[in-house]
Amino acid sequence: MAEKSDDNASSPASSAAVVQGTPPAVIDRPPKSTDAFNITDPLPRPMPPNQHPPQPQPTTTSALPDAPPAKEGFNYWKHLPYAVEDDATRIAHLNEIVADLYTFIRAGDLESGARTASRRIKRWLHLKFKMPKETRKALIRLYYQLSLTPGIDPSAADTFANMFKLLAL
Repeated sequence: MAEKSDDNASSPASSAAVVQGTPPAVIDRPPKSTDAFNITDPLPRPMPPNQHPPQPQPTTTSALPDAPPAKEGFNYWKHLPYAVEDDATRIAHLNEIVADLYTFIRAGDLESGARTASRRIKRWLHLKFKMPKETRKALIRLYYQLSLTPGIDPSAADTFANMFKLLAL
C-alpha cells in the first residue's frame, strides 16, 4: 500500500518540480529566425545588373481563335472535348432566350413560361460565358420587379428572386 501512495504522490509532485525547476526564460523564449532555418547569411544577395527576375507567363493562351479569356486563372474552354462557339453566336443565343423571356412576361405567363426562360438563362450562365453589362443590368432590374410582383405564385417569385441574386453578385 505504501508503494501505491508513493507512486500517486510522487508523480504530481515530480511533474510540478520539473515545471517549477525549469527557468522561465527557456519556456518563454521566442525562437530566432536563424535558429529554425540555420541561415548563416540572413541578408539577400543583390542580383547582377544585367539579370532580371523571371516574369510570370500569361495563362490565357489557347489553341482556339475566339476562345473566351480564362476565368479565375483556369481556361475551361481549352479542356472541353468539343469546340466552343464564337462570342457572337453565344450572345445571339442569349438574346434569343431574353426575347423569349420578355414574350412570356408580356403574355402574362409568369408561372411556367418565364420560369422556363429563367432556367435557360441560368444554364447559360453556368456555362461560364460572360454576359454583356447592359444585358445583365436590364435583367437585374427585370428580376427585381418580377420578384416583388404581387399576386404571383410564391415559387415563381422565389425563382425570380434567386435569379436576381445570381445576376447581382
